[in-house]
Amino acid sequence: MSGFRRVVSGALVLWMVWIGAGCAPKIVPKIPQSGQIDLESNIITKEAKGVRVSVQTQEWAFAPYDLESYFTPFLFLIKNDTDGKMGVKGSEIVLFDEEGNQYNGIPPEGVEMVMATRDLYGRGPYPSVFFRYEESHPPYTLGFEFPAYLRRPFSNVSLLSLPDGEIHPKSQIRGFVYFRKATTYGKTLRLKVPVDGFEEEFEFEIRK
Repeated sequence: MSGFRRVVSGALVLWMVWIGAGCAPKIVPKIPQSGQIDLESNIITKEAKGVRVSVQTQEWAFAPYDLESYFTPFLFLIKNDTDGKMGVKGSEIVLFDEEGNQYNGIPPEGVEMVMATRDLYGRGPYPSVFFRYEESHPPYTLGFEFPAYLRRPFSNVSLLSLPDGEIHPKSQIRGFVYFRKATTYGKTLRLKVPVDGFEEEFEFEIRK
């Protein structure tokens, strides 16, 4: 392929991604609900027992740029205003829609694996030999393990994820928690966030 064709092809791909992003469903805070709501920035903040949690939507603007075609990321800021340590696990944060569908937090490496398969093999259809399902493998690996020399994870997914572990007193952490795409079936979403003694629900609308 000539240099000119590569440039044109690259521009076409970027244009398609931009068009797709413009048409993608938006997740916005639902009103009314308890807590502080910033509709301009799509942020809900709730506080109890010395724990302050802010959740923001529509904030993924990094490579891989088509991540929201397959996953629903939420950006968290969690502050510990208590005098003791507290633990946080992204996998314990759960998302529901009004149709009863449940979405559990997915480890960043699971997101990277799924995105890497699309980078290597395109968007499908895929040969079943690559994507067989086996109970011995976690669902997010699709039953296929890449040889080490073929793995090329999207480091942004892990680097920008909410870190599991302890939050020290008077400290805060931030990062994304990823869910399987949650904008397909319902019209509303309910995010259940447990952090030690803190447990609150954050409500959102899906605008298509």
